[in-house]
Amino acid sequence: MNEKIFYFSGSQKKSDDPNLHSLEKLDSNKIALVLSANTLILMKHWIKFQQEWINNIYKQFKDYDKYILLIYLVSKSWEDDLDLFKFYSIDEYHSKEEIRLPNISLLELSENLKIPKETIRRKLVELEKQSLIRREGQIIFLAQSALNLQKPENSIKNISIFFEKLSILLSAQDWFGPTIKREDVELYFKKYYTIFWNRYFQFQIPFLVRWKTVFGDLESFIIWANMGINQSVILEGNNLELKKEQYIANIISMNDTKANESMHGVNASSIAEISSIPRATVVRKLKKLSKEKIIKRNNKLEYFLTDQGRLNKKIKANYLINQKNIALFVTDIFNLIKKSSLKI
Repeated sequence: MNEKIFYFSGSQKKSDDPNLHSLEKLDSNKIALVLSANTLILMKHWIKFQQEWINNIYKQFKDYDKYILLIYLVSKSWEDDLDLFKFYSIDEYHSKEEIRLPNISLLELSENLKIPKETIRRKLVELEKQSLIRREGQIIFLAQSALNLQKPENSIKNISIFFEKLSILLSAQDWFGPTIKREDVELYFKKYYTIFWNRYFQFQIPFLVRWKTVFGDLESFIIWANMGINQSVILEGNNLELKKEQYIANIISMNDTKANESMHGVNASSIAEISSIPRATVVRKLKKLSKEKIIKRNNKLEYFLTDQGRLNKKIKANYLINQKNIALFVTDIFNLIKKSSLKI
């Protein structure tokens, strides 16, 4: 098995990084402006990718906290204390019989993932009973069954489409250069899998933790998000000339309440089917969100987002934080493709 070693900082910001050329790196602020100006086009592709990835988590693990714990440990296993980075292709990594995970304290896991230590202990026991990890004393090994379960072939295809669409828009800027085909993006993610997918984990884990902090649990967020996706699609279909500002407002539920009440919503059964969350859980979370006044139910028993409730202020603030972090993430990936010595 070929093993290649590079020195990488966690944030890819060290000026002496030998894997980056002397060319000026792309600016996340400039990329953020392009993202903001083209929300109608780009968010469709990002949301499709994001929804598919998150919904698959529940299909496979039936537990968001358990999966976040697992990918946090995997991400840490791709680095060491000296920033010595050993990368593997997707096939190389997932063909391993097992992976030794780093020794990380329950306190670190609890603080970074916002999960109580006792819950983490319980999740580790559950993962072991499912034969997804194996423990020898304090040492934890990621089993082959877990590697097979989370191989992100389809997710890489979907995220590559997003990067291609964004690169087409960015290619109009002199500072960006030529567009990047989705096939090439996919090759980068697969060839330098533990580099590129680790960047994704480093973006995605805080993303989910932030939403969990806002909603109290990830099931509530996923249910709310699927309702928002459904609502934005309906709004766009009803008004093809919908302004960008209105579209964004409806995605994050900051629009006019009367406009919402005139639209169709989505029922509990449909949410359960889309998200793979059990219907009983969906119904329970819908009641919780209704009490927060951020969703309402029409006479057809369909739910829709509203602009009411104190929680919406936190949702809006977190949305803006996430938009900034999406720009940082895509800039990081484009810098690896365009400005580093990594070649396909």
